[in-house]
Amino acid sequence: MCGIFGTINYRISEERFRSSLDLLQHRGPDGSSIWSSEDQSVRIGHRRLAIIDTSDQGSQPMMAHDRYVISYNGEIYNYIELRQELEKEGIRFVTQSDTEVLLHLIIQRGVEGLQQLNGMWAFVIYDKVEKTLLISRDRLGEKPLYYLHQQDQFAFASEMKSLYNKLDVFQYDKDFINYYITNPFDNEWMSETIIKGIHKFPAGHYAFFRNGKIDMKPYYTPSDLLEQPKDYRNISEAVEEFKSLFASSCAMRMRSDVTVGSSLSGGIDSGLLVNTIAQSMQVNQKDYHAVISCFPGSVLDETDSAIMVAEKAGVPYKKVNVNPNLSPDQILMAVYDFEDIAVTSPLPFFQTYQAFRDNNILVTLDGHGGDELFGGYSFDLAAKMRDDFPNVFKMRETMQTMNDMGGYQKRISLGLAWLYTRQEYQRRKTAHEPIFGSRDAYEKKLHHSTFAGILPTLLRNYDKYSMRSGVEVRMPYLDYRIVEFAFRLPAHFKVNNGFSKYILRQASKGSLPDSIVNHKVKYGWNSPMGEWFSTVWREWLLDETSSVDFMQSDLVPASAIRKLIESFYAKEDADQNVGQLIWLSIQPHLIQKANTLFHKRS
Repeated sequence: MCGIFGTINYRISEERFRSSLDLLQHRGPDGSSIWSSEDQSVRIGHRRLAIIDTSDQGSQPMMAHDRYVISYNGEIYNYIELRQELEKEGIRFVTQSDTEVLLHLIIQRGVEGLQQLNGMWAFVIYDKVEKTLLISRDRLGEKPLYYLHQQDQFAFASEMKSLYNKLDVFQYDKDFINYYITNPFDNEWMSETIIKGIHKFPAGHYAFFRNGKIDMKPYYTPSDLLEQPKDYRNISEAVEEFKSLFASSCAMRMRSDVTVGSSLSGGIDSGLLVNTIAQSMQVNQKDYHAVISCFPGSVLDETDSAIMVAEKAGVPYKKVNVNPNLSPDQILMAVYDFEDIAVTSPLPFFQTYQAFRDNNILVTLDGHGGDELFGGYSFDLAAKMRDDFPNVFKMRETMQTMNDMGGYQKRISLGLAWLYTRQEYQRRKTAHEPIFGSRDAYEKKLHHSTFAGILPTLLRNYDKYSMRSGVEVRMPYLDYRIVEFAFRLPAHFKVNNGFSKYILRQASKGSLPDSIVNHKVKYGWNSPMGEWFSTVWREWLLDETSSVDFMQSDLVPASAIRKLIESFYAKEDADQNVGQLIWLSIQPHLIQKANTLFHKRS
């Protein structure tokens, strides 16, 4: 887990190159190195976070056969098994790192070797003989990679800020920003970013850059998952299969030469994860801790539930009290460090992962992906109601599940469900859709959330949250074997009897407290923006949005935002959703201001 940066056909000094590389120092605080071709036309840099083989031998860029040079961000969890295979083929290794295994795998098997990787990665391999750069990113996009392609020039980096000074012209992409604001969880599938000319390298792809041209192709096709047969006879069989896969995924992701922990909330996903690690691996308490993010006095606080999970699992824990009392410059610096738009402030997450590093926990296994794969979001359930049609009883159950997840007390009547049934019938008739069509809308919605919607956004966010403090996040739910398994499950294994994530709840019985297994309300881990804007951030928000820079910004609709803020303060109770919308809406202005204040031009 590191920061990578490189350029091809940019005539810049090593000093200027290092300046851009060192903007990634937080991602790799354990050292840096640069490889340059003889004519200086190719430079490849690496900032190291030492996790596996922490010796100097594991440093990058790493070379093999005096021909191939790799710079790599991520972890290959099955590197031990792959190493054993390669050794049988006569490959001799000089390090204990997964980097060397990855390099030799690709040298031996080419891009076909990508199919054998179980991990997260963004890497480049330069072939000095062929003068060709191979680029690849993991299946789901857990690790980021941004790039520039200008004429015959090419540059790549783990964060956009390292590429700012390589642009011919620095401009914000207003069209993309406007799209982002209205689609904050449905844009990571796009190549564009908030900066014109900087692109996201797509997940599940590889590319060759040679002779000034880039040739990009997928090696992973998520749509294939929708063609899998549903092959489980009963929920008990599926639960046992999930437990086996999940234990294997956790065991692989516990491979580390540094201390490992987990971020623990009061929900099913992280609770099941912590319990699985504690029970199946019999970890030494010195080697594994839970970290609990606390919001004292907030409705979003789940500290008590998280402590129950940790104590039941016998895992030691540390609490982090999120502190929102920051100066305006500290808030802006957080915006600069995050460098992108988000619906919530990064501060609680920055503080939580900083606590990991402060306690010398450099790797964390977290529960991301469970909601998207196993039906944890109420907003995905509208698609399930289309599948339930015309069974009014099933539709009522799904509507009730949505209501319960939102924390609403109202019971859904059969009459209300019947009204929706009539509306759905009329919609299909008007749209000339089959009245009794296929029942795969929910599966397609979960697929979109996993590969194009909310999950890619969260993966981007958590990489930024954690790597700001030089902490590596691993995600056992996103093992490609579990992803495939999830899309072989019928919908009623995910949403059943009024419960979301039904299979995870069944897998948690007896391991987690019943109060957590049976808890229906979905909060999510967010900053309490409504509360903060009503209290500690009120003065800052009003000052910022009444400034001349804000009112004259061409990146935000200043007057509309001011009206939104006025309506927010006109109400007695802090509305969390409106607070999130305010933060989202002012982000383009804050990013522009933060870049102006903090970015080092060279």
